[in-house]
Amino acid sequence: MNQHTNHSMKPLAVYFYGREKCSSGHSYGPGIRPHYLIHTILKGKGIFRLDGREYTLTAGDAFLIRPLETTYYEADVLDPWEYMWIGFDGTEVTSILSETYFDSSPVCYIKDAKWMSGIYEQISTRMREYYTQPDRNALTACGLLLELLGGMGSHPVKNQKDPTQIYLEMAREYMKNNYSYDIHISEIATFIGIDRTYLYRIFKEQEQISPKGYLQQLRIRAAGNMLRSTEHSVTEIAYSCGFKDTSAFCNQFRQMTGMTPKEFRRFSALEEADIDSALRSRDL
Repeated sequence: MNQHTNHSMKPLAVYFYGREKCSSGHSYGPGIRPHYLIHTILKGKGIFRLDGREYTLTAGDAFLIRPLETTYYEADVLDPWEYMWIGFDGTEVTSILSETYFDSSPVCYIKDAKWMSGIYEQISTRMREYYTQPDRNALTACGLLLELLGGMGSHPVKNQKDPTQIYLEMAREYMKNNYSYDIHISEIATFIGIDRTYLYRIFKEQEQISPKGYLQQLRIRAAGNMLRSTEHSVTEIAYSCGFKDTSAFCNQFRQMTGMTPKEFRRFSALEEADIDSALRSRDL
């Protein structure tokens, strides 16, 4: 079974999907591929060779072939593997793979092999169903691939970071992606999985500011950039940056920059002010 689809280069594109129950000793290679190709092992076992190194893989494991790499793989003689493969490529693939074990290794070993084999089986079934649909949307295939990669953990080196730094990065990323909403510090702490008091202590130690203060800075900085580079009204900018009303936004903006939003916009038009220098001038 092997389904093919032609795509131009996009952030992520799935080219084809296939599944095979290999015969005893069945092999491929040495050979190269023009795109990324991931194999997930559903049953059995076999070997994968790359750059002079041999990896023994069993159900629940996976291996990745990158474009133009010379690889060889072979099913076990006594217990030949059955696997699913997905061919893909795109401008964002490197970034996506950096969030998985494939960032530093061509193979992914999963501790809970039975659980992961179940994930592989589910995605294989859904991928097969996807290719039977005459009006299929390519985003569905990309979503299934991302779901598959999402179950393959993260870079092991990243997990060796100081937990404090991990929590800080997660909190900053959460604020960056959600500052335009009415979020609360307790929600951020819950998302990260730590106590709000601990989150406060991390920010005071690492950023010399409270989480609430950091969030307000983020909102004011975003607002300042919008005032400088767009023609949106002050009210539109206030709501876009997570403030409940224009009055609260104007008061907070003046307190943190020494100017009202309108004054800042006027000075910015003359290239006499930018939001970072305004914030620094207030020792924030």
